[in-house]
Amino acid sequence: MDQLPLEVYSSDEVKFIEAEHAKEHNGHCFDLMQQAGKAVFDFIVRECAQAKDVWIFCGKGNNGGDGYIVANLLLENSINHRVFATGVPHEGTEASIAYEYYVRQGGIVEYELPNHGQLPDDGVIAYSAPDVIVDALLGTGTNSSPKGDMAKWIAYINQLNTYVVSIDIPSGVIADTGSVPGMCVSADATVCMLALKPGLLTSDAVDFVGKLEFAPLGVQSYSYYDVFDYSKTTYPVPIMRVSYKDINPQLPVRLPSFNKGDNGKVLIIAGASGFGGAAILCGTGALRSGAGLVKVALEKDNYQALLSVRPELMTVDLNSAEALQKAIDWADVIAVGPGLGVNERTQRILDTLDDVIDKYVVYDADALNVLSKYEDKFYNENRVITPHPGEAARLLGCTVEAINADRLGCCYKLWQKFGGVVLLKGAGTVVCDGNRLSIINEGSPALATGGSGDLLTGIIASLIAQGLGLEMGVIVGACIHARAGAICGQKEGVIGTLPLDVSKYVRELVNGRD
Repeated sequence: MDQLPLEVYSSDEVKFIEAEHAKEHNGHCFDLMQQAGKAVFDFIVRECAQAKDVWIFCGKGNNGGDGYIVANLLLENSINHRVFATGVPHEGTEASIAYEYYVRQGGIVEYELPNHGQLPDDGVIAYSAPDVIVDALLGTGTNSSPKGDMAKWIAYINQLNTYVVSIDIPSGVIADTGSVPGMCVSADATVCMLALKPGLLTSDAVDFVGKLEFAPLGVQSYSYYDVFDYSKTTYPVPIMRVSYKDINPQLPVRLPSFNKGDNGKVLIIAGASGFGGAAILCGTGALRSGAGLVKVALEKDNYQALLSVRPELMTVDLNSAEALQKAIDWADVIAVGPGLGVNERTQRILDTLDDVIDKYVVYDADALNVLSKYEDKFYNENRVITPHPGEAARLLGCTVEAINADRLGCCYKLWQKFGGVVLLKGAGTVVCDGNRLSIINEGSPALATGGSGDLLTGIIASLIAQGLGLEMGVIVGACIHARAGAICGQKEGVIGTLPLDVSKYVRELVNGRD
């Protein structure tokens, strides 16, 4: 298997690649099906070497065709297996070629699930369960929830509680969006074929994909990245997968001659009464990611708490318009919103920042909630917005369900409306600057706790202030934050992890120590 590629392709783009391949191979892609089946067979032999019994569940489409290739290789190698099919592939298709070859070689296809798909009430099956299941039911053409018998078959696979390998994508996942509208195979591993699909990296799909492997099938899919007419594809801009390893060369550099002023000056406007913790976490994120000087504008009754935790931070009276304006003039980058409150004061602050045309501003939390109420002040090239799905729904005037159903599409819509750079939080964070969509291929449920977003806002503001630029500062910040959460979760456990626990790994990662 190859390493995961950086380039990510929608289903429309994959169809284009397949069509181009077919032009060079007598109008068909059967060789790709053969290589796909071989890739899954090799994965089973390598990763499940002790497996003595393999069950393959095949649909009627090309995904099922891949499954028949796997079955034939198991047959040729005398590995015990059974094939269950929802039906016979349509005549003349590549899947039918694979099916017919398997049957001619003596392969047996069963069209009913064992025991008619029923498990006893105690969950103990009366026959020997397989060591490995191959999910070849549904592929990238799926765009709705499985119905009827297909849903029944998927439920049966999940009930068996056996190691599952999905071909290309777990059955039930929408390939372009990662949404899971109904029943879905819960895979332990997914072998993605030909090109990396966005739905494998974001939204609910991340709970079902398992270990992700990539098989290029001999096609250099990256060579197509710059040739698509994106006005005719699912998403109007290219998509990239980004991990901490990829952004390592972009990390800030400290020259021996640098002083604290050379390392970026950040102003954080956060922390209304009762919400001083948001200011502490945002300030910590800025400091731990390398900002040379950080001021925090907050309520005076939060000063003591802030300075007892982070004495390196400087304070500004949130209620003094004069002091706040001086701090705005002083800063290279401004972060606004964490724990600030949805009120007239926050709106006045945003009005002031809207007139700041020579500085980058990172909007988060309550700044986004107030921004969603604006009628006219939207588009701004110098702005970063960092909504979670709930905030994104308010900004676009839709439901959270609509956001999660198409995270990439909604991220692009947010950029169209607000400009600058958009970071849509969630599983498989998505970033858009109008030229491309980037999916952050890092993360951990350890970050699913209050205050994680405040830490991220500080990190992003700090990196922009250190000269990384708007888009790169957001992408690098998101990768560092997500990777720090993953490391912290691995070392200390994902339950009960706090943002301040994560912050110590931020320092390691910004110094290039993974």
